[in-house]
Amino acid sequence: MAEKQETTASWVFSFYVGKIAAWIILASLLVAAVLWSAGSVGQAESMLFATALSVVNMLILGGRLSALPASPSAAARSLGWAVLQRWVFTIVGLILAIFWLRLPIIGIVGGFLLAHAIYLGFMLWERSRKRS
Repeated sequence: MAEKQETTASWVFSFYVGKIAAWIILASLLVAAVLWSAGSVGQAESMLFATALSVVNMLILGGRLSALPASPSAAARSLGWAVLQRWVFTIVGLILAIFWLRLPIIGIVGGFLLAHAIYLGFMLWERSRKRS
């Protein structure tokens, strides 16, 4: 019976992370379309790159959180590796974007801000929903 609750909780958490990721992707596509139509193709591309980087980061952490081991030390180790993996992925992605693809930095910052604003909005909405 405990396993069924664990599976259900894991599924709900995965659904929640997927829902946030879908909203981030949708919003970034809409903003990129506006930027693209305004003639800022480079800004649109850099914003899409940054939001994709943010979504992959969120999915990495979400995957690790939904599959945490029962042991506290193993769970801490798993989360530690997830955080390290996310940092390496982000730094390599930013180096790739700035130095190899030569994407505008303002678009990258805008993409990160958009993704994090949507994530924060979902967290605040969930918190207010649980309080009422």
